[in-house]
Amino acid sequence: MKTYIDCIPCFISHSLNVAKMTGRNSEEQREILRQTLAMAASLDFEKSPPAMAKKIHAIIRQITGVDDAYVKIKDESTAFALEMLPFLRHEVEKSEHPFETAIRLVIAGNIIDFGTDHNFNLNSVHQIIADSLKQQIDINAIERLHRRVMESDRILYIADNCGEIVFDRLLIEQYRGKITLAVRGNPILNDATRREAEMSGMNEFVDIIDTGDSIPGVILENCSDEFKDHFANSDLIISKGQGNFETLHETDRPVFFLFMTKCQVIASLLNSEMGSLNVIEKNPGQPKSRQTIH
Repeated sequence: MKTYIDCIPCFISHSLNVAKMTGRNSEEQREILRQTLAMAASLDFEKSPPAMAKKIHAIIRQITGVDDAYVKIKDESTAFALEMLPFLRHEVEKSEHPFETAIRLVIAGNIIDFGTDHNFNLNSVHQIIADSLKQQIDINAIERLHRRVMESDRILYIADNCGEIVFDRLLIEQYRGKITLAVRGNPILNDATRREAEMSGMNEFVDIIDTGDSIPGVILENCSDEFKDHFANSDLIISKGQGNFETLHETDRPVFFLFMTKCQVIASLLNSEMGSLNVIEKNPGQPKSRQTIH
């Protein structure tokens, strides 16, 4: 996905908010904003918004020395979601359509995103969960996803945010023998790295790899060989979150994107509403033959 003009205010606003979170003084905050504005002025609109986010956070780390601006928020989100996990499991167990309910809840977890909304309140999650169970969703796409999961031997599950990754357990635990979980290679926004995946208990039942990159999405040319191998050779890819959709929606691999619409640019692109639950299938044909990455 390319960057749109309407993305620019979000870049500036995000830079300002993180500068206030991490800058030790007003001069550091001003310098972060100056460099972000200079970068925006020469922005390559053919690049995706997550690529810009990576550059902004490189500036912030260089100026402040803070490697993980969101670490406190990430840990709070993880603890909050783990407390909710028994309730979420109960919702799936009592449902007449457990796979559909699991998908609805997995997507609802995508709302735990302090990267797109610095004013997000974890207490709002309860209502969002309740809404997700009755919201409009593409039932046919869910049925196709269920069929593909059952047919596939090797599934790559690309995670997104902290807290949200706990919700992902509702799906991953059921098919643990065939799923490999991928997280970010290094801290970026409130996205999950290996550290937070382990805090969420994922390492107890699924293999974890990382992208080798610090971007809130996936740009294959910057990823590790291990990730590229799984991406090329999995029978099915399940991609969580809007950032992964923005960077991977043109892939030729068989993939299902699961995310909630959280910005107007994406809403316009998909002709959907803010807060809608998306189950988007790409390349439904047979998986490619197994490949070796050199």
